[in-house]
Parts: sequence; structure tokens; C-alpha cells
Amino acid sequence: MVDFDPRFTEVIFLDIECYVPPEDRQQSKSSMKYNPAKTDHFVLGGEFRRAFPLQKKMEPPWHIWNWARGEERTTLQQIYNYFNESWKMIEGKTDRNPDLILVGTGISRHDIPTLYVRSALHHIDSEEELYEKYFKTKIVDLGDVGIPLFRNNPAVYPLYPKTTNALTSRLGLQVQGRKLSGKNVWELYESGEYDAIKERTASEVEDAIKIASSIISRIVSGRF
Repeated sequence: MVDFDPRFTEVIFLDIECYVPPEDRQQSKSSMKYNPAKTDHFVLGGEFRRAFPLQKKMEPPWHIWNWARGEERTTLQQIYNYFNESWKMIEGKTDRNPDLILVGTGISRHDIPTLYVRSALHHIDSEEELYEKYFKTKIVDLGDVGIPLFRNNPAVYPLYPKTTNALTSRLGLQVQGRKLSGKNVWELYESGEYDAIKERTASEVEDAIKIASSIISRIVSGRF
């Protein structure tokens, strides 16, 4: 059984954004066009928010952005430093205590694999150490966690990840607006609307916090 000692129960809510060049936007039958192993695809940045929920502590958002492809390595290094710092904050834990917890929508398929692959390509650290920091976390992907919320809809296959928009709607959460697709981010980037990208990402992190809180409340009350 996991010992959720308040000192070692640490959560990072996160969302990163990436860029896909025009020539690759129609090349995949997958709904996710981004591929971190492709040289011309790169990380723009992201927002991260660290919390110790059992101590009722949450830090202000931390964000890092680059608006030039040549700056990606610096951004990846800063994100990696943030993860290293986060692990150090619970370095007194034992294997009975929880590992560093990451929460977001789609992060198990996009954000964390992207950070690992792009960091390896830029030689931020050894592949062994990158794996330790990114994949030895406990990833809570809200798109998967929220699947049971839709079990009363027989028209929807029950084992398919849900979107942020679907989750906020089903949970009846008040949000600023519907989450834009990654395609909109690429267009915003090309038109130099960087503040709009920052705002979109900040909203995504806030939505993740609201979704997680709502799901926890439902579990505690037996309504999940």
C-alpha cells in the first residue's frame, strides 16, 4: 500500500505546446500530427504548476517559452531543471511513498514522451537519466481517468480517451472557453500571436486542476 505522506505527495499539473510545419500537417492519419522524432517539429514551451495537495500548498504557475527554433534546447534544459528540482523536493521518500505525480490531459501520449525524445535529441542528459526523471513519475492522464464518466452513453466506445472539452462539459465545470486544437497553436505561432498561445496553455493547466479536483470530489462522495 502506498504511504501518502504529506511531505512526499507532490503533484505537477502541466501542459506543453509544440510546432508542426505546414508540410507535415496532412501526413498522418492519426489525430496527433506532432512527432517529436522529426527534426522540424519542436517544443515551443509550456506551463507547470507544482503542488503538495495534502499540505494544501500550491505554487504559482511556472512557464517557459521560446519563439525561435534555435532556442528549443534552452527551453528543454529549463524544463528538465524544473523536474530535477521537483524530484529533489521529495528525495527523502522511500519506495513506499508516492513517486512524483504528473497530471494533465493527454500528457501520457504527448507531453512526457515529447520532453523525453526532444531532450534526448538535444543531449540534455543521458537517456538513462532522462528516463529516470520523466518516465519514473506516476502519470495521471485525465483523458483516461475520465472514461467512466461517459459509461451512460451507449453510442460511445467505453475505452477511448476523452478530451478536455468533453470532460469539462460532462463535469459541468465553468471554463473560459473550449480548448483550441493544436492546429490553432501552429497558426497563432506563425502569425506571431504568442500571448494567445500562453493564454491557451494557462487555461489548459487551470482546466486540469479543476477536472482533477472535481473527479476527486466525486470519488470521495461515491458519485464516480
